[in-house]
Amino acid sequence: MNASPASDLETSAIPLSGTEAQVEWAVRIRRQVKADFDRVASAFRSTAKKQIRAKRADTDAILAILEEKRSEVMGMTRAGYFIQEWQEIGDQVRKLIFRDPRYEAIKGKRAARSNTADKTASGRTNNIMNIRPLYDRIVVKRIEEQETSRNGIIIPDSAQEKPQEGEIVSVGRGKLLEDGQVVALDVKAGDRVLFGKYSGTETKLVGTEYIIMREDDILAVLTKVGPAAVKTA
Repeated sequence: MNASPASDLETSAIPLSGTEAQVEWAVRIRRQVKADFDRVASAFRSTAKKQIRAKRADTDAILAILEEKRSEVMGMTRAGYFIQEWQEIGDQVRKLIFRDPRYEAIKGKRAARSNTADKTASGRTNNIMNIRPLYDRIVVKRIEEQETSRNGIIIPDSAQEKPQEGEIVSVGRGKLLEDGQVVALDVKAGDRVLFGKYSGTETKLVGTEYIIMREDDILAVLTKVGPAAVKTA
């Protein structure tokens, strides 16, 4: 972002001390320093416009630090300061901000908020995984059709009911027989399976759709050993 003429006049109005050659040299450097402050400030303001309120408040606080640093630097009157400290302008403006203790405090608050969000998300995930289907019921997460085609199984468009593919996320403890015995299921969590289009009951948990069905609704279990193969259920 280029400095405006008015800003240039305002900056050049601050006299610098030193030899005539030093002052001439420092004035040129000072204009570049101001342009770099303008560039960094513009980048932070652009970021702030896209942020939610909490994050925008942090960015506004960083901008306040930047403007304070700008006042300190541009208020320097020694030509030698600009020649020694700013002759090679790289990422010095950002470094001034990042070394400030207040910026470290802002980073700490951000990290704390992020950890809280991660723990909340983790808690939600655990709640989903703790859902245990009863007996021979299983919980399946549907896999989209375009993903299914990569497994090498091609289902003709003419089929009236295309089998659906999904991944089992949880299974019951087994099928309950009439004599009270429980027989373990032949499928397990993590299996990729094919099932009928209208099998089971659909439900939505924390934004993700699942299907609860019985093991008998499974048409086949997909395996990845060697060439694409299918193990019939």
